Amino acid sequence: MDLLRKLGPLAIASRLRRLTEWLYKDGARIYQEQSLDFEPRWFSLFYLLKESGKISVTQAAQTLGLTHPAINQIAGEMSKRGLLESFTDKKDKRKRILQLTPKGKKAFSSLEPVWKDFESAVSELLNEAGSDFLTIVGKLEDELKEKGMYERISRRIKERQLRKVSIIDYRPHFKKYFRSLNLEWLKEYFEVEKEDEELLSNPYEKIIKTGGFILFARLEGKIVGTTALIKHDEFTYELTKMAVTRKALGHQVGRKLALAAIEKAKNSGVGRIVLLTNPRLTAACNLYHSLGFVKLAGDQPWVIPYRRGGIPMSLDL
Repeated sequence: MDLLRKLGPLAIASRLRRLTEWLYKDGARIYQEQSLDFEPRWFSLFYLLKESGKISVTQAAQTLGLTHPAINQIAGEMSKRGLLESFTDKKDKRKRILQLTPKGKKAFSSLEPVWKDFESAVSELLNEAGSDFLTIVGKLEDELKEKGMYERISRRIKERQLRKVSIIDYRPHFKKYFRSLNLEWLKEYFEVEKEDEELLSNPYEKIIKTGGFILFARLEGKIVGTTALIKHDEFTYELTKMAVTRKALGHQVGRKLALAAIEKAKNSGVGRIVLLTNPRLTAACNLYHSLGFVKLAGDQPWVIPYRRGGIPMSLDL
């Protein structure tokens, strides 16, 4: 049984790597039998240098779609065999320029006939496989350039994590969580100020009774996050006291809370949400930006009640 085939799409990278290893192994064997001091993995950089004459490491990495370390490693191996030399760019000392040595240029005449045999053999293989493999590979490359596997997989992980988080409205016995969750981040980054204490000690009177909302996030049966909407006027809610316990960070709890709060505000008929964040809270700032919040315009002053200061932001609904 071929396990990699059985695993289907999950093992595509492993199968492509296996194909590469098979091709490289036989290619290396051919080079050795033909007394050619060359390695298959050098091909793309060697050919690029033959075509361009000389090129920087950065340009080579961009052109071939490889990392700087990969280019440097291959260049180092080729240099040891006397095929490549490097030097610092006279105009920019930070740039390292690569070019073939006379030995490298001379090697091309011996390598080119073998490469034509490689090309013919690969074409035969593809014809026998009965599919336009190179076109498919090209399409895969184009799609991955547009959106890489990291983005594709991360999006699915975040969607799965979001589904696992449930949002609950305020209940009297949740008051302790509103306080403890917020004290956790306040004590980590700042000091608990008088204004904080008033809200955390009297959430029902200060927030809900005045027309606002308090939401809680539950994950795997535990309350792990909270946030509140304070009603400023008929047009505006303030999103405040967003807190996620450290153990639940990275599980999309904050995003689920923010999305639920935005939905609450929309359903209440207000026109915008404002909030006050702080540059030290990098994850929170990134979250708010991703949801469309922008820095409050200069003609909309906000008296910041905290000594720790902050950045006022708003979201038009």
